[in-house]
Amino acid sequence: MTPRPGHPYLAGAPLLFAHRGGAGLAPENTLAAFRSAVESWGADIVETDVHLSRDGELVVIHDDTVDRTTDGAGAVADLTWAELRDLDAGFRFVDPEGRASFRGEGVRIPRFEEILDALPLTRFNVDAKAPAAARPLVELLHRRGEEHRVLVASEFEATRGDRLGYRGPVSASRRQITKFYL
Repeated sequence: MTPRPGHPYLAGAPLLFAHRGGAGLAPENTLAAFRSAVESWGADIVETDVHLSRDGELVVIHDDTVDRTTDGAGAVADLTWAELRDLDAGFRFVDPEGRASFRGEGVRIPRFEEILDALPLTRFNVDAKAPAAARPLVELLHRRGEEHRVLVASEFEATRGDRLGYRGPVSASRRQITKFYL
């Protein structure tokens, strides 16, 4: 049996992943965190999460609400991009010295397309946290030709990237991982 060649997405192993964009370095899932992870720490791959705003924008945030990480409140799916953009995503971040060093510094929730543009050489592992975000994510990546540098993840079997025709790398679903271990 001949082993399959590795996927180019995983070239250069071992790889350093920055979870939530390097959440301990700067406010999680923000451009500040992504840049710090890549430029200061040499992260090879940035793990991040996307949700869909009320008006259909793919926004980078882990939780389904903005309460934990911003100065706002409410479900991401109930807020427009304009409302999300105006929130202070550095408001609740506390650095290792105990300071709110990003509060009021203009750190915002980014649109996913913004991070692709800002870090054109960086690979991403993107988790579609809400089922509604999966198809728009795949369509955006196909339209931009980004399949070579973005792995699409989803814990939901029906919204895994390969189920939606994604031509790039995909993660295993929760069911597949459970089956593997059992």
